[in-house]
Amino acid sequence: MLRSTLVALFVLLVAAAPAGAKTRTLTLRYGPVGMGGYNVEFPKAPVRAPKLDGYVTHMTASLVDRRGRAITIRDVMLHHFVIHRNGQRPELGPCTSRRGEAIYGTGEEQEDLRLPGGYGYRVRTADKWRITAMLMSHSERSIDAYIRYKVTVVTGRTMKSVEPFWVRANGCGPQVSYPVVGGGGPGSSNHRSYDWKVPFNGRIVAVGGHLHGGAQDMWMSQPRCENRRILDNSPHFGMPDHLYYTARPVLHEPGPFDTRYFMSRQGIPVRKGELIRLNATYDNSAPHPRVMAISHVYVARDATIPKGCTALPADAVHITKPGPFRAAPPAVSVPLNRTTSGGRTETFTLDPADAKRVKSGSTVDLRDNVFRPSHISLRAGGSLRWRFADAIPHNVLFASGPRLVGSPTLSDGKTYTTRFRAPGHYELFCYLHPMTMHQTVEVTPE
Repeated sequence: MLRSTLVALFVLLVAAAPAGAKTRTLTLRYGPVGMGGYNVEFPKAPVRAPKLDGYVTHMTASLVDRRGRAITIRDVMLHHFVIHRNGQRPELGPCTSRRGEAIYGTGEEQEDLRLPGGYGYRVRTADKWRITAMLMSHSERSIDAYIRYKVTVVTGRTMKSVEPFWVRANGCGPQVSYPVVGGGGPGSSNHRSYDWKVPFNGRIVAVGGHLHGGAQDMWMSQPRCENRRILDNSPHFGMPDHLYYTARPVLHEPGPFDTRYFMSRQGIPVRKGELIRLNATYDNSAPHPRVMAISHVYVARDATIPKGCTALPADAVHITKPGPFRAAPPAVSVPLNRTTSGGRTETFTLDPADAKRVKSGSTVDLRDNVFRPSHISLRAGGSLRWRFADAIPHNVLFASGPRLVGSPTLSDGKTYTTRFRAPGHYELFCYLHPMTMHQTVEVTPE
């Protein structure tokens, strides 16, 4: 089975090239990004484009230090990375990018951009690229991190050009992430779907995926053809001894180390104006804050697409990383973490008996990088207002508890109010300052 899969993949990636064609792989990087002390950085900046006239056929991204050595999540995690070509494409609909065309992206799944033989993403010497990314430090020590991205470009030949789309299960509006509230009971799922309107006749030839911790499945279906399942980006989670589960401190719920990648030279035929449904399910037995469900869809134009529901491509492959995995998302509890006087990190939980009792509607100030008060008790159904008094941004991120609560990232006196409906012990923190800013809320029955 493995041998036949490798042969199929080889056939998909190889196509005859004219004598004048050349293939170049460029190793480029952005940085340094100063990381250390458990900080979080959001680079948004111009980066070097290939400056070639040709077609991109493959891309990868990773974190390295100044000398080019790999950085693992024991020090810094590349939470997400997206590379854009400047220039809006409003004629392609909302699932492109509001500030430019999103060419390639990845995150914890460390996914490559792969296109079948004969296909490529068109680039020109005058193109300008930029990135949006999120880097999370998991260490006290200071590191200059670089985002290294490798781009393979074919020149000297004409290829079938693909258009990239960024389709999200919660819709292609400005909100990239969405909450899974939890409390659905063992085995329950949260389902989201979005109907993407195809802007031209063409063939889907490659699809990657980006998911977070708690993801159960993600797939595309075709409503006009009895909503048949046409491809999937199912997540694979690491085994208990995988680095994602052994690195300390735990500052977020680990995501999948792999999502299945679809590829086909024949492609899935789609017609202009038809709806393709992106579906995603997450575990709903527990809360999961700020999840994502994104399919990176690459479509080649083809005016000869038939009107009927033709058979799915026989040459389709779903590429996965080798090694053991867990198909079901493992339950991971995110603790509160702090640094001791000796410079070590430790987890902690506060005694509910020590909480300060407050009334519904009370205000908690996020001031001088501290929650004030930081440990409170509130009756179920009561509301709490967070006031973000500092000039630097903070947020309230859910760590653990019976139901999801939290806030956007705010500053300069802005406020956010939430209601605690379910009794229980809630642990919260600012993910921009995870070792110093914590709050515990004890919610008692009414």
